[in-house]
Amino acid sequence: MRSAARWHAIATICWVHVLAFFGAASLRPAVAQCAYPTPVTPETCEDAKQYNAQTGGVSLLVWVDGQVVCEDYGAGSGPEVAHELWSCTKSFSGAIAAAAVEDGLISSWDELLVGTIPEWQEDEWKSQVTLRQLLTLTSGIQAEMDGGGTPTYAQSILVPATHEPGTFWEYGSVPYQIFGEFMRRKLEPSYVDPLAYFEDRVLNPIEAVYEGWTRGEDNMPHLPWGSQWVPRQWIKYGELVRLGGHWPPAGQQIVTQELLDAAYHRSAVKADYGLTWWLPLPGSVTKSCDAVMAFGLGTQKLYVIRSLKLVAVRQTAAPWAGLNFSDDVFLDQLLAPPNPQDDCAPAEASDLLLQRSDIDLVFDWAAVNADLTGNTELVAGYDLYYAREPDFSDAIPLTSTSGPDSATLVPGEGSAAGPEITYYQVRARDKCGNVGP
Repeated sequence: MRSAARWHAIATICWVHVLAFFGAASLRPAVAQCAYPTPVTPETCEDAKQYNAQTGGVSLLVWVDGQVVCEDYGAGSGPEVAHELWSCTKSFSGAIAAAAVEDGLISSWDELLVGTIPEWQEDEWKSQVTLRQLLTLTSGIQAEMDGGGTPTYAQSILVPATHEPGTFWEYGSVPYQIFGEFMRRKLEPSYVDPLAYFEDRVLNPIEAVYEGWTRGEDNMPHLPWGSQWVPRQWIKYGELVRLGGHWPPAGQQIVTQELLDAAYHRSAVKADYGLTWWLPLPGSVTKSCDAVMAFGLGTQKLYVIRSLKLVAVRQTAAPWAGLNFSDDVFLDQLLAPPNPQDDCAPAEASDLLLQRSDIDLVFDWAAVNADLTGNTELVAGYDLYYAREPDFSDAIPLTSTSGPDSATLVPGEGSAAGPEITYYQVRARDKCGNVGP
């Protein structure tokens, strides 16, 4: 989806005498086999069950392509027993925000919060905070209250900023409660609180039902922690994420994939945290290079790995459980050797358009949301090339982008436009390093 800030910056638009071109053979990678090996076998399921139990887990549920492939419950638990998710609750805020952008309640991920929270107008740093910075925990606002505890929504917006926005990452409850107040104001009078909106907009369409949700002294739902779920309901949310916001049983796109996927890209400040989700560090656990994970106290876990069509839930019954739990070891136990890798490139980009604003080139194209087989893809970014020859034998990289946005501006390149025809090509990159045609 286009960034509103980026496109509003374009003062004048005129066509450039160039040709957008696709399908140059010299740039196409060898087409991968796009194999989807069965990532979980009965043997690896048993290994995962044992490891889960040994590390305090009382619930384990794994879906592959929407089907149960592994399930186990310990003493005091079961498929209908709910457990506190603790900080896994944070991941829901990403979907709330994505839906609100799609519904026009929020202009973009880069909207300034001060427009909705005018109390920040005179604060040098807080007046600059964007929604993206708030939910990637890079707003610079102190992340925990002095003395601890979870603030009310009203208290949270009074917490001071201690760093310039975008320069510092700090984990805590305050940013999510600020988001709660931001959404409360956006939603009134249509919804009583952000949870009511989340239920109506996301949970009800996928028939996902939580068992409980902690509220503060202001009777507003806690957004950093506090929701309780049974595994068979919580995993539906993970499946919605895996499918890029589409829900086959309803035949409905619940949330636009490009908006939802913005949550699964690391910030410049913190390599293993996106927008309400944890991400694998670059070069770590290659079998889950495109994974996203919700992580809560007591090692509550929700894994989503699109390249393996896998969603997995682990729950514990106590906040001190699982101190010896390791994501790497768990995935090694769960996934069948040889370690399945994502060898499938993203689908071919299409509908490349080019306009010019003064000497700047403005590119737009259709978002790539699937791989070559049509499976939902997590695109890491796009590469743009230009050439003078139609076969791209002299192709030169022009620019690369990060994230799912299917538009970009290249400053100054329009000044080089001459009478010759120039050919352009865009190719998608996925989180596992595969490059599309």
